[in-house]
Amino acid sequence: MARHTGRGISAIEYPTGMNQNGDPSQAWIKIKPDGRVDVFSGTSDIGNGSKTIQSQIVAEALGVPYEWITYDNSNTDSSPVCTGTFASRATFVAGNAVLKAARSAREKLLEIAGKELEIDPSDLDVVDGEVIAKGAPQKKISVPDVAAAATWVHGELITGTGAQLNPYAAIVEPDTGKVDIPPHAAISYAACAAEVEVDDETGEVVVKGLWQCFDVGRAINPTLVEGQIEGGALMGLGLGVLESCYPYYPSVEHRGSEFGSYLAPGIEGLPEFNTIVIENPSADGPYGAKGISEMANNPQPPAIAAAVYDAVGVWVTELPITPERVLRALDRKAAGDAGPRREGKAVIFDEELSVNTVAHPESRFRFPVGA
Repeated sequence: MARHTGRGISAIEYPTGMNQNGDPSQAWIKIKPDGRVDVFSGTSDIGNGSKTIQSQIVAEALGVPYEWITYDNSNTDSSPVCTGTFASRATFVAGNAVLKAARSAREKLLEIAGKELEIDPSDLDVVDGEVIAKGAPQKKISVPDVAAAATWVHGELITGTGAQLNPYAAIVEPDTGKVDIPPHAAISYAACAAEVEVDDETGEVVVKGLWQCFDVGRAINPTLVEGQIEGGALMGLGLGVLESCYPYYPSVEHRGSEFGSYLAPGIEGLPEFNTIVIENPSADGPYGAKGISEMANNPQPPAIAAAVYDAVGVWVTELPITPERVLRALDRKAAGDAGPRREGKAVIFDEELSVNTVAHPESRFRFPVGA
């Protein structure tokens, strides 16, 4: 009896936004007479940092300090339409909406500044809260002065609107499912390597390290991105070795009756986390950003399962990978039941573990293997 070390890897891809498109977000922006900027967006911040990210996008697009931005989504009456905070869409879809609104407001800002400086708006730029003449930076006017002039001299309101709506996939081939346009906004990619120790006497699996690599398109806020990935890794660790999801085991009657009976990772005993962020910009994302939220907890469980196989030579085909399931797999192996097996780069699972069998055990939709 001994403790065995194993390593495993996984790779995933994850779509951004709602499949089959038609996923709208809208935004509008106004620049007040003191130069400060109000952003109205329907995106609810549920801890994912959408307020921060969208405020950064607006500040960058307008050319003003981040501190000048006020983000308002206090109610659905005053805020534009947003489909919701889901599908890893807040940065990509709603971010595109506020980006378009900011660029629209910037055009109006430069139009008023051009009148004040008597310079064509196309020859002006906005840098750190000042409108300056290209090639002649000494000719400039502050954004607050432009906003004041719009209000008190020209009788205008500097505002901008923006909307993001991915087009519907209108043509779908019934035989293949192929569509005329991609059914999502962008694809994010990730990989994870896990190192585990498995006790072949108790079945205990201890995750010693998780090395993760995520392609996020463009990390608009690197600190938030790394926090999202590490928080997702903690959740992925729980899904991999601790947390039982519906229908629980072996049935709903056996689930814990109180929160304290639900196993989840704690700070003590956490594995080593190592995160690598790759920036492969999306052509359609705001400043190249892609979605990152939900995919952050996807690659850890399969990497842990592969590491367990590397350690003791058995595949545990249900999550979480509990000591009981490890020991049962070891018993089957000792009895000559090889279970899932590796053939080159593929893992071959038994018929009774196929998706059709598990999903429809008594159904007419069950198809023979190979059908």
